[in-house]
Amino acid sequence: MEWLLNTWCGTGYGSRQASQSRMLSSATRASASVKTAGRPGSQLYTVDLEGPDGTDHLPPVVLVHGFGMGLGFWARQLDEIRKHRRVLAFDLPGMGCSDRPKFTGSTTKEAEDYFLGAIRDWQQGMGIQRMILVGHAFGAYLAATYALRYPKSVTQLLLSSPSGLEKYNKYHDHGDVHLIMSVLWRLHVTPQSLVRALGGWMGRLLVRSFAAARFVGESSLSLGQLTDYLYHLWVLRSDAEKPYRLLVGIGGYGRKPLCDRMHKLKAPATFIFGEHDWRSHAPADNLLPRLP
Repeated sequence: MEWLLNTWCGTGYGSRQASQSRMLSSATRASASVKTAGRPGSQLYTVDLEGPDGTDHLPPVVLVHGFGMGLGFWARQLDEIRKHRRVLAFDLPGMGCSDRPKFTGSTTKEAEDYFLGAIRDWQQGMGIQRMILVGHAFGAYLAATYALRYPKSVTQLLLSSPSGLEKYNKYHDHGDVHLIMSVLWRLHVTPQSLVRALGGWMGRLLVRSFAAARFVGESSLSLGQLTDYLYHLWVLRSDAEKPYRLLVGIGGYGRKPLCDRMHKLKAPATFIFGEHDWRSHAPADNLLPRLP
């Protein structure tokens, strides 16, 4: 059935890899080491850039993208950080060009294991002892939970607009749109599943609408380039949507929120929010006095 879906949607691994490569700068493509690491069946597709001479002793920076995205969205950060030290970015399991392992669990712990286990295997496969983790949105959630589970592996955290930071408050008025989206979420309807169902030009049109609303004006990349990349990321079937729904609800609320756990961190954490961010920085403000 996988070949039928790929034919219907006009995609495949080669198309996905090519669209991701086009997201990276020519300098990154020329100097990056591209590899996979981790346990067979859960290997993570990785871009690895060495830092300047004399920086080999520094912990590398590892970039963790958000849900439904890929390492291509770190293109500008890769170019900048490599001027100072080694930097790596990988595609999360079930996303981008990484393996797409099955998920058979039903609990929050099993959902976290799906992602954190793959990252742990990746770290060991890459031979990295300690690292600085930088995560965006769901990637920030995973970076924080990874640091909680493996404190000796993480020297510092940079969390940009983290998902799962606060718990859902049913007494707040979240609006009708939030209610409708929550119902669809429980029915396992995601933007990715809609794109797969529509396929072809209709699926691309949906992705283009999202990319125009989300990225145009904030990225130097063209709308066509962003649409092509997101389309190939979303249209291939992935079990990663199942554990994600067990960890994060509509609106980015945590099923097991970080605000109840991050005081146990050993590594220092820095939060980054935009001027017009989709997430409120208030939970982070409240949490900061309890962090190391």
